[in-house]
Amino acid sequence: MIVLGQLIKLVVSIAPVLAILPEARLVNNEQDTDFPSRHSLPNLLKVDQISDIYADWDVRGSMNLEAGRLVVEDGKGSVWSRHPLANSKNEWTVELVFRNSEQEDVDDHSFFETNGLSFWLLDGLVPDDTLNFGGPLKFDGLQFLMNNLDYRGLKIFANDGSKSINNAETNALGGCRFNYLDSMVPFTMRVSYSASRNWFKVQIDNNLCFSTDALSFGKIGSDLRLGVSASTNPVSREYWEVLKMDIYDRLSEDAIDDHGVADGPAPKIVTKTQMSSSQRTSKPLQKAPSLMEKMMSNRGQTAPPVQNLDKLEGSLSEITSKLMTIEHTVNSFDFTKINDLSVAIEGIKQIQSQQLSVLGELMTTHKHFESLLTSHYREMTKAVRVLNQGIIEEVRKHRLEVQDVSGKVDLLMDNHREIKGQYQNLDTRSADFEYLGTIIRWVLIPLIIGIVAIIVVVYRLKKDIKHSKWL
Repeated sequence: MIVLGQLIKLVVSIAPVLAILPEARLVNNEQDTDFPSRHSLPNLLKVDQISDIYADWDVRGSMNLEAGRLVVEDGKGSVWSRHPLANSKNEWTVELVFRNSEQEDVDDHSFFETNGLSFWLLDGLVPDDTLNFGGPLKFDGLQFLMNNLDYRGLKIFANDGSKSINNAETNALGGCRFNYLDSMVPFTMRVSYSASRNWFKVQIDNNLCFSTDALSFGKIGSDLRLGVSASTNPVSREYWEVLKMDIYDRLSEDAIDDHGVADGPAPKIVTKTQMSSSQRTSKPLQKAPSLMEKMMSNRGQTAPPVQNLDKLEGSLSEITSKLMTIEHTVNSFDFTKINDLSVAIEGIKQIQSQQLSVLGELMTTHKHFESLLTSHYREMTKAVRVLNQGIIEEVRKHRLEVQDVSGKVDLLMDNHREIKGQYQNLDTRSADFEYLGTIIRWVLIPLIIGIVAIIVVVYRLKKDIKHSKWL
């Protein structure tokens, strides 16, 4: 029995290591044999703006679409399906892929009252208040809350809509631990229900987190409503991302197969096939039964009395023989394999620590590079500003010089016009003088010559006449 206890302790110690490797599938479903319902959240990488999903989804608060994901960075936000969960009473599966991203490495994760992400399964209309991590404080249904109150991981709460409950571990139906704060890898939460298989189950990255056969949705009045809400304090420098939500009207293959068991506080497997009915001491008020009452009443029945002590003793003998068989199997187990597995686990832990140190160095280098880029950008901006100011001054000087040159050119043009006018006057006078010279040359000179010739002729005639008289 001591060896059996050691084996159980070893299995419990291995469980967190098996949970290190999440199997979150984010974008492509083309290779899957299961195809989600048309009421699933669409492929967010193909959605251009958040208003494109308004036809099927009611988006509230500060939830925004950024780079193929629904993000709540500050305050509270939620997204609710406008269509009820198909096949709610028989069989279904919902897969939610989410991530908590830190803008910088913060060791103080004390924002458990403000930072959280919830997946909701509600009976009836969705209340409008957002006091419960972006969702309703009073609700009729189930809340699957991821936050770090009491422990980091998932806690499941049930309410009948008549009161508000404290989101503490003591009030939870169940839950499991997983360190969503220090992981940049998305997580997949899978919630599945099957009436024929008699189970209600929650898985985190294919590891069993919660399971029970005490809940049934066979008597609910209508199909369930589902949604996701989140809230964050900007001081924490954290924000929530919803990357995908697929809805199936049957059990998916991954919902049937559990790859492992998630870490405690207690991965609760609740088996409650027999319930004793409680008697009221006063007449109840006329009130519609809550979702929890409908689920539990479908399983409620009075425990039958033990009628055959011999059968009970036979069962105990059978259990004892099986325990002896288990002890024999454990004693014959080769514990060298466990030692090898322990060495492998230590190697994985060392590799993980090395990866964390390398990641720290990368983050330091990134911060240094970011500060260097910031300083270079500031210097470049300052240099560009100085250069721009110098160019503006040079342009202003050149403009003044151009205006001065333009004034001088205008003055030269005025002088040119004045000189041109003077030259035009001189040309007019020269033309008059030329005309006068032409008249003198062709009229007066021949006239004078003619007069002189006449005078000479007359003088000779007079002289000849006088001479002839003398003769």
